Amino acid sequence: MSISLYRKYRPQDFQSVVGQDAAVEILRNSISKSRVGHAYLFSGPRGCGKTSAARIFAKALNCLEPVNLEPCGKCKNCLATTAGENLDVIEIDGASNNTVDEIRELKTHVSLAPFNSKYKIYIIDEVHMLSISAFNALLKTLEEPPDYVIFILATTEPQKVPVTIRSRCQHIPFSRISTEDIFARLSYVCKAENINANAEALWEISRQADGALRDALSILEQVAASSQSSSEITIETVENALGAGSRHAFENWLQVSREDFAKSYTVLKAIFDSGTSPVRIFEEIFVSIRNLWLVRKYPQIIYSLGLSDSEEEFLKEECLHWEIQRLHDMLLATVKILAQARSGVRGDVLLGLFALEIDPDNAKIPEPIPASRMQAPVSTPKPMPIQPQIPVSKPKPKPEPEIIPNIPNDDALKDECLRIARENNFMIFCGILHADFYTRDGNLCVRFADDYAFRTLQLSNNPAKIHAMLHEKASSGEVLLEHSGEFFTCPKFTTQSQTLIKPAPEIITQISPEPLGTQNSKPKTVFEKFLSDLQRLPVQNEIILRRKNTPDEIPDQEQDQEQNQEPESDNEDND
Repeated sequence: MSISLYRKYRPQDFQSVVGQDAAVEILRNSISKSRVGHAYLFSGPRGCGKTSAARIFAKALNCLEPVNLEPCGKCKNCLATTAGENLDVIEIDGASNNTVDEIRELKTHVSLAPFNSKYKIYIIDEVHMLSISAFNALLKTLEEPPDYVIFILATTEPQKVPVTIRSRCQHIPFSRISTEDIFARLSYVCKAENINANAEALWEISRQADGALRDALSILEQVAASSQSSSEITIETVENALGAGSRHAFENWLQVSREDFAKSYTVLKAIFDSGTSPVRIFEEIFVSIRNLWLVRKYPQIIYSLGLSDSEEEFLKEECLHWEIQRLHDMLLATVKILAQARSGVRGDVLLGLFALEIDPDNAKIPEPIPASRMQAPVSTPKPMPIQPQIPVSKPKPKPEPEIIPNIPNDDALKDECLRIARENNFMIFCGILHADFYTRDGNLCVRFADDYAFRTLQLSNNPAKIHAMLHEKASSGEVLLEHSGEFFTCPKFTTQSQTLIKPAPEIITQISPEPLGTQNSKPKTVFEKFLSDLQRLPVQNEIILRRKNTPDEIPDQEQDQEQNQEPESDNEDND
């Protein structure tokens, strides 16, 4: 059985690592300056070289004869590490050994000294798959391991690693490998393996790898196995092995879309029928239109897109036939359909929706008019005779409202008015409690900040009661209510009976030694005082009083009864 290409051509030293110059530089400098940390976290997308870099770093630390900070690859430690037989380099799969028991077992072996090497190195791949309990068990050991122990954690999802773990490691990010670097590595492998492949096929494989060199080598091996040994690997060979949907196919679709939209639908349908994933199809469509839009708007950017020579020539020639706004609309339509493709909508439905969105004649088709809206033509009415216009006088401007000065509140006047109101009418007292009191032109003015209290005190006979209570505090005898420059004059009572202001017995719960009326309304006799106190008791609405008879006040009926009884007594005496 032959070894897979991605295993056969796995890098064995730092200089063979592709597309990770920044990460390699950090590791080399840490060795040269003797600043090797006790824990590292390698993060990045799949197939970018995280595990390979961890193995190379382990070999470089334990190599017996390093050459320019590179492992020699010939000593027993390097050979054992490459073969996976070094007892001091332990690789753990975090996906299958993710329970707390495995981590506890690891902790029992950490304290053991290395067998034949300077360092004991633990490489935990896919570390984000560990459980929370396993992370907690690893925490203390990861923070303070023995001097000869180094942890290298590798993950594709660093955000899933607890921050307590990340803060104890040196985090080294690995990036996606560029299409140019993958193409160069594929060319080297094809030359080493005597694989005959043209440049366009290798560029297509590099794009399909999506930044993962391991995927690119797997695709190359698949394409090489599907072609005949003597034939050359072409773009058609790649399409046959992976399904339609290469960059060349979408370039052809763009040309046909510009010339014949109906034919372009057939071309795109053939790509769908080949079994290619709808998500991948619309991603390639977006990239093709994006490149065309960028080159059309910014011609110099073409050399930064990582394209082959033939693709650059195509974009330079094709962009002259497209309008920027048209390409912009097609990009927006592709993004819209791509979101639906990722949600699982059927391919034929997606194709129809996409054709509807990018149809250039879609906006030119008039909407049909329903038959119900079709009406007979209406005869044009005769023009009316023109009548002379009567000049209209302009309305007179309204007089500007009088500006009322903001007179400050008179505290002494307010206290006196509140005392009078409380003794006579508790409801009015509550209404004017937060008002301001001042005198203006001999009038007593009550200024309200609340419109509700201002409007409520104007209802029923409240204004007359207010005037009866407070008119003595105004020299002119007028009481005005004010709110936001609006004044209301409290009228007087028309009859004498209306000037009587009775206290509200329903709000008084006990008898006070003095009645709540003013000095002028105090009861003058004992009986009147008694009646005033009875009105303030929490009793029913009606009070019935009965007066006891005196000897001088005997009713006539009792006198008649006594007179009728006297003769009977006289008769008895006579008898």
